[in-house]
Amino acid sequence: MGFPRRELVPYLLLLLALLAFHGRSLGNGFHYDDGHSLLRNPHVRSLRELPSFFTDAHTFSADPGYAMYRPLVVASHALNYALGGYGARGYLALNLAVHCLASLVAFHLLGQLGLAWVPALVGALLFGLHPAQTEVVNYVSARSESLAGLFVLGGFSAFLHSLTAAVRWRWLALSLLAFTLGLLCKSTTLVLPLLLLLHHLLFRPSRPWRDHLPYWALAALYVLLYVALSGQGLERASQVRDFAAQFATQAKALGHYLLLTVVPVHLNIQQQFFVSASPLELVPVLGALLFTTLALVAWRGANRQLLFALGWFLLCLLPTLVVPLNILVNDHRLYLSLFGLALMAAGWVDGTSRRWPVWAGLALFGVLCCQRAGVWRDEISLWSAAARQAPRMAEAQYNLGYAFHQAGDLEHARQAYERAVALSPAYVRAQVNLGAVYRQQGELPKAEAAFRRALAVEPGQVEALNNLGLVYAGGGQYTAAIGLYQQALERAPDQADIWLNLGLALRDSGQPQPAAEALSRAIQLDPSIRQRFAP
Repeated sequence: MGFPRRELVPYLLLLLALLAFHGRSLGNGFHYDDGHSLLRNPHVRSLRELPSFFTDAHTFSADPGYAMYRPLVVASHALNYALGGYGARGYLALNLAVHCLASLVAFHLLGQLGLAWVPALVGALLFGLHPAQTEVVNYVSARSESLAGLFVLGGFSAFLHSLTAAVRWRWLALSLLAFTLGLLCKSTTLVLPLLLLLHHLLFRPSRPWRDHLPYWALAALYVLLYVALSGQGLERASQVRDFAAQFATQAKALGHYLLLTVVPVHLNIQQQFFVSASPLELVPVLGALLFTTLALVAWRGANRQLLFALGWFLLCLLPTLVVPLNILVNDHRLYLSLFGLALMAAGWVDGTSRRWPVWAGLALFGVLCCQRAGVWRDEISLWSAAARQAPRMAEAQYNLGYAFHQAGDLEHARQAYERAVALSPAYVRAQVNLGAVYRQQGELPKAEAAFRRALAVEPGQVEALNNLGLVYAGGGQYTAAIGLYQQALERAPDQADIWLNLGLALRDSGQPQPAAEALSRAIQLDPSIRQRFAP
């Protein structure tokens, strides 16, 4: 099914609407995880490293602890860098292009599922303009979500084409190619075989499903490859929380996502959301009952399209509902699930003649998209909104403090860090950065106390040791400072700044030979240090 190829007007209307309402995002900047995955990641700065993206999960980030197997995402970052360096506009333009293409494929897929072009256009506009989708446009690191979503939608569409095509194998090959490309972007693409199975059970139960076997085989091969290259990520996930807490927390998260889907007015880069310890707590039970009730209503009404839409919504959230993650809920995890909402909305529009409320709702969604783009302008605007909407989240307060700190606004940074440590006294990074602000403001006793609190939680914390050394050196206590620098270097022997601090402390304590050796090591690790001290 689908629309005749000559009917390009709906596609153009959809594209123009997306560009009009998301276009403001092109003036925004980098955020949050973009630091380790892009700005500090040396691997993306040369296309010569392209082959290694497919064999080494550590190329994903400058931090080995964030190794993930997403080679096409890293390749897209490298391409952006090759074309425009670290100019944010190019990265955001590619994000917007991917989202526009995914929305166009969603429109085509709605037509394949039996909807006329007007209801399908409504559904595609809802998918493209839902305010939750602003995160994948404005946040470069969320590109993995939209790329995976694009390939899942494309793979599903190509499979449906194969059911009626004269030369079926071409469409099947295209679908499997899309599935493969999606897996190279994000592991959530594994939902595609489940979506095909759901469609088969609801709409084609009497036909053989041998065409699904290549998808399952490819999924199994991917899992083996992922475990081989990123097994440490799975190991970390298993340590985040136990099964009971994960089930309870994500049952509650399901209700959160349903509410955010219908009433998208509390979007936030850091949602105020907490772990639930038991599945028997009230909120998790209500979340599970809500979705079960919706499914039963659709089942009793024998509405296969509604059942498919609800199933799509749930299956696309399944990976994050099952795998324990440190971040409990996230707006961009709704990305592909929102096609389920688009299908529901398109089905409703197809059965009614009163469509003006839908168009008014879409216009409101467009306005909210523009508003969210303003929130994503820079780190201060983003984390100011986050801290306002999630005042009990220490991470939001810390990131706001860090944004002010980077901007040189020490007083506002101090206030935000103090709120973070008040919420979570064991938050080591917040304690260290708060101590650094105190030291910059000349409040050395407070700085020392903050660094000692950090070291009480994590005795080998390198930044705390180095900063506490600076406090002692600033007070003329060179022996104590030298001891702290040496402890830090035992854990981080390649940190040029620590070698520099050690060399200066040795010099000021009257030990010229060891000082020269330490300073030489610092310059060897970071030649720019020589220019910093040039006469």
